[in-house]
Amino acid sequence: MTSAAIVMVSVFAIFATLSLIEFKQLGLGLALAVLLDAFIIRGVVLPALMTLLGRGNWWPAKLPTAPTEPVTSSRPVTTGREVGAHSA
Repeated sequence: MTSAAIVMVSVFAIFATLSLIEFKQLGLGLALAVLLDAFIIRGVVLPALMTLLGRGNWWPAKLPTAPTEPVTSSRPVTTGREVGAHSA
């Protein structure tokens, strides 16, 4: 469980100690939601899904690859910014 989830659960648990019932409900609900996300979703479901999907879970699956041979040309490449080039 990440340290951010521990901090969030601690803060939301403080809400559950307040006197108003709305704050108690809000604090308990948010604390349980963060715990569920940190333990169940990120700790169990996500690693299991990534294991099942294998390479398919990384999108895009196939990235374009660079050419293996250098591109050569018989004439030099010019950009128009060479010394002595005139702008039209």
